[in-house]
Amino acid sequence: MKDLFLTPFWLGATLAAALLTGAAGWLSARRNRGRREGLVSPALAEKAGLLSRDRWTPLAAALAVLVVLGTGLALARPRWGLITETVERRGADVAIVLDTSASMRATDVTPSRFVLARQAALSLVEKLPGDRLALVGCEGEAQVLVPLTLDSAAVALFLEALEPGIGTLPGTSLAAGLSAAAELMPPGTSAGRQVVVLSDGEDLEGGVDEAIAKAKSEGIVVHAVFVGTEGRGAPVPEVDVTGRPMGFKTADGAPVLSRPDPGLMRRLAAETGGSFSIVHTGRTDLDGVAREIDKAARRPLSESVGTNRHERFQIPLGIAVAALALILVGPLGSFSRRVPGAAAGFLALALALACGPLLGQATPAGPVAQGPAAASATPPPAPPAPASLKERILSHPPFITARGEAIAGKKALEEKRVEEAIDHFTRQAALAPKDPEGAYNLGTALALAGRGEEALAALKKAKGASRGDLAADASFNSGNVFLSGQQWEAAAAAYRDALRARPGEADAAWNYELALRRLEHQKQQQQQKQQKDGPPPPKKDDFEKKAKMSRDKAEQLLQAIARNDLEEQRKKVAEQKKQRRSGRDW
Repeated sequence: MKDLFLTPFWLGATLAAALLTGAAGWLSARRNRGRREGLVSPALAEKAGLLSRDRWTPLAAALAVLVVLGTGLALARPRWGLITETVERRGADVAIVLDTSASMRATDVTPSRFVLARQAALSLVEKLPGDRLALVGCEGEAQVLVPLTLDSAAVALFLEALEPGIGTLPGTSLAAGLSAAAELMPPGTSAGRQVVVLSDGEDLEGGVDEAIAKAKSEGIVVHAVFVGTEGRGAPVPEVDVTGRPMGFKTADGAPVLSRPDPGLMRRLAAETGGSFSIVHTGRTDLDGVAREIDKAARRPLSESVGTNRHERFQIPLGIAVAALALILVGPLGSFSRRVPGAAAGFLALALALACGPLLGQATPAGPVAQGPAAASATPPPAPPAPASLKERILSHPPFITARGEAIAGKKALEEKRVEEAIDHFTRQAALAPKDPEGAYNLGTALALAGRGEEALAALKKAKGASRGDLAADASFNSGNVFLSGQQWEAAAAAYRDALRARPGEADAAWNYELALRRLEHQKQQQQQKQQKDGPPPPKKDDFEKKAKMSRDKAEQLLQAIARNDLEEQRKKVAEQKKQRRSGRDW
């Protein structure tokens, strides 16, 4: 039955409503006839033709029942006829080459060349949700950080974590970055191959002309994004192994000046048919580059095939509307003035109920911006029972619906009446237990009310029974609850699930990175505390009986071991510096 009707509940209700409609018409016609016979004699009424006009005709009764049946069948949402749908995703392959050389630390633009370039790259990733993206870091040699992927969130996460000097070989080689980007492009394709280079244009290794010729031969379009101040050099900051500034680079006793070269970037774009852009402080968007990529030829990136059934609710709904039109404005128009009041009211109510859920659905409550702290796992209070019989009748289907409760709950949330919204969403979840939207709305409202554990339980239920945007929002809100409770690891896992369900979500990516940073900070604090406090002091008997050593001597020994470890680390750093080549390494 579920295969043929999406909401088979309405079938039984429709049959009952059709019987009630016929019975109501018959009883109303019998009562009117009795009243008329009390006022006018049957012989006179028959001569005047009153009885024949007022009779509940079989045709009128059949049309009224047909309205109810058609409306009920439409609400049950019948479907038949399998269809095969092929969804093809088209886009371009875009490789982002980001210059991570030491010269990008220069501060001739605020806050630095690299920060502006990274912000520009992040803005471009947000504007290309349907394309395959790759990320390449470029210094003395190129590093492929993210291969071509449809998961733009992964590219954004790597961009957030990038810093200058991540490469193993210092220097700047734009040719190496272009070559690495070209190798990422799938063979046998000539359309939709784009490379975006973000750099100050200072190239120390050469070979750019050969890289340009190779890009042109393979049909790769290069968009150049220049960052820096034209015609003005800037000192190159020097940092230690922990990333802390320690002055500026020097050569022969004089400070090293990094001189941006926009001319090289312009030539790179002009000879490959790409665009040239400049980013400044406060203007790091790459809308022009995104538009140029969108104008380029697109090619299929992925394809999925699925089967589904056609929904046919339009057929019974159209029959119901046609039957009602015949009753109201057709040959039986006079019947509309004599149709029993109860039957007419029920027909109008049935059509209103049919058009509502079929022609529009309630919008679920959106993801909350920040989750509240967890609270006790007390079940949500049930709404108070209506006092009167009338209120009890009106508080149950068909007078109350899950969609109506969802709309009322969303309105209450918008007006900051959270507890009232919880009551509405509780009833929505009870009326439609298989619909994950009710559990999601309830979890969102509970999160806003500060009832964290209850919110997590409802959001977990919604996430398990849904896909796509609803699952992503449920995971996102769960992450907010964990984040407010300082459960960094659980929050990071929830945001990661949100990114898997909806790649490219900027807020989820940002919160995911925030949770990871706080988790790392927490681990560092714990390690520092352990190092500061040290292991629990052993008893004096242990030293005397086992180690034959006093506590003071043990502490001196531990300090000596720590100094030796520090010296070893310094030696390793010095060895790494010696292995670096001499010359221009920025």
